[in-house]
Amino acid sequence: MKIATLLFALTILLSAATLFSQPPDVPAEVNAARTHLREASDALSHAGGDWGGHRQKAVQHIQAAQSELNEAEKWAREHHDMK
Repeated sequence: MKIATLLFALTILLSAATLFSQPPDVPAEVNAARTHLREASDALSHAGGDWGGHRQKAVQHIQAAQSELNEAEKWAREHHDMK
């Protein structure tokens, strides 16, 4: 009986540890970069003028950088490379 109770308690503890274990968070620097990219995109989107198409091209580069950050995070999670 004591062994069964001990095994039951151990099973519950291990299950709880599995349920509550979270994958590592994205580093604060990456979140800050995302914020800055979003703010830059918003600012350029509301800026006046076309600037010979360069303003829109800059927004596209920012969107590409945001996409790269998303892909980097996906890769890091898949390869357990979050620091």
